[in-house]
Amino acid sequence: MGVPEEIRSIPRPKNTVVVPSGSGYRVRQRVGCKNMDGRRVPTEGGYIGSIIDGKYVPDEPVRKTGSTGRADIKYYGRVRLCDILNRDIIDMLMSHYNREESVEIYCMATIRCCYPGTRDYQMKDRYDQSFLSEMYPGVNLGKNHVSREQMNLGMEYSRIRAFMRDRVAKLKDNDTLIIDGCLKQNHSRVDTLSQVSRKTVKREHKDSLMMYAYNSDTREPICSKLYPGNMVDSRAIEDFIRTNRIERGIIVADRGFTLSAIKDAVKDRKDLHYLMPLKSNSDLIDEYGMYDFDSSFFNESPIECKKVCCDGFWMYSFRDMAIAKDEEESYLRTHTAKEDIQALDVLRKEFGTIVFQCDLDAPPSKLYSIYQERWLIEMLFKFYQTELDLDDTRVNSDYSDIGSDFIDFLAALMGSRLLNLFQDTKEMETWTFKMSMDFIERVKMVRIDDSEEWEMNRLPITDAVLLANIGLIDRPIVPVEIKKMGRPVGKKDTKPRKTRSDKGKKHNKGSRHF
Repeated sequence: MGVPEEIRSIPRPKNTVVVPSGSGYRVRQRVGCKNMDGRRVPTEGGYIGSIIDGKYVPDEPVRKTGSTGRADIKYYGRVRLCDILNRDIIDMLMSHYNREESVEIYCMATIRCCYPGTRDYQMKDRYDQSFLSEMYPGVNLGKNHVSREQMNLGMEYSRIRAFMRDRVAKLKDNDTLIIDGCLKQNHSRVDTLSQVSRKTVKREHKDSLMMYAYNSDTREPICSKLYPGNMVDSRAIEDFIRTNRIERGIIVADRGFTLSAIKDAVKDRKDLHYLMPLKSNSDLIDEYGMYDFDSSFFNESPIECKKVCCDGFWMYSFRDMAIAKDEEESYLRTHTAKEDIQALDVLRKEFGTIVFQCDLDAPPSKLYSIYQERWLIEMLFKFYQTELDLDDTRVNSDYSDIGSDFIDFLAALMGSRLLNLFQDTKEMETWTFKMSMDFIERVKMVRIDDSEEWEMNRLPITDAVLLANIGLIDRPIVPVEIKKMGRPVGKKDTKPRKTRSDKGKKHNKGSRHF
């Protein structure tokens, strides 16, 4: 059926055609032409309107959900709590970078801390889907920009070094500084910081060495520096102290450092002291009779100790009775020969002992407590590698490696503060870091209709109270209903009971019904 001339003459958009449709007429768009047997045939598109009462009426535009990519529900808990605890880092960064770049670095570190394992190409999605994009809008976290920013950070290494020095300058004279190194996977073929380490030489596995300084008083890292993987801790310690200008505090080392390297590192720094454990075969132990204990104190178990003043330094020795008992039992389980039992008298005096050399005159109990806190940096490295998933560089140049490691350091600093808060909260002290982060992720923000205002999702009262205790949300208002003692007036049940149908009948006590 053709279309009447009076319908085709009605004004309508160009490149359209009127076609019959049911009892009316529809306007269809033409989107081009195609060749068919040497002829140019028009290609028809979709319908764009109708002819109604002698006029062209366009169709209502169809709204495609998600076409703008706008998220109306955003994750709030993790990024908000992290920002509450670490907002001062932006001020630290602004001393060395402009405002825009400082916020970019801060947001990258926040995402690596709050969403462990996030790769560079995933940062923009994490940013858009979390409330971080509302707290710090307009930050470019596209893959190419993130890679370029890490490169630029590494190229301007002097700014990173100045940032670390500023943090070190805030240390107090009596702060306990624990310095240690940790290997980080680096499989790059062109990165000079990627080398086969002494621990992985048989597997030819390439690593970089991270040197960290950790403040056991504040329980957070102070500064860091990246070295090639084949660098040993003793070789790096002097450069690490000099580069970061560590001039005060007490350095607690482990047996991986040599005594000569520690002494060279602290010389000419009168406010910087060291506490160095000696190897069990050190000649100084026998020379000063450090196993002949002359005093004791009580820690978690009885501790025997001895303090000797030497020429320019002090010697401290300790013997933990509980550890000595466990080591002796372990020895007896694995050494049953007669000659092993005879050697036990010689070895028994070494069980549960540790001997230190120190340039600081202090009570033995205080130094023993300081060394016991050294395990905190080991926990930091474990937290860094497993919980934050930062054990791999994932870049392929020296500049990018240095820049990415700086962002990882900030993420470790943020994560340490979060972890400290969780451990200091009674209800969460036994939770893992992941469990705690998953719990606070329950808090989300929802956009109110099509406006730019947000409201928080509804939470159970028990969750809301705990989240208020850690400072993430305001304390919920819980109405308290005061009830009077006894039964309310007029509530007594006066309704007559239903009469039993067998009332008055005799029952045979001997019969039972099943």
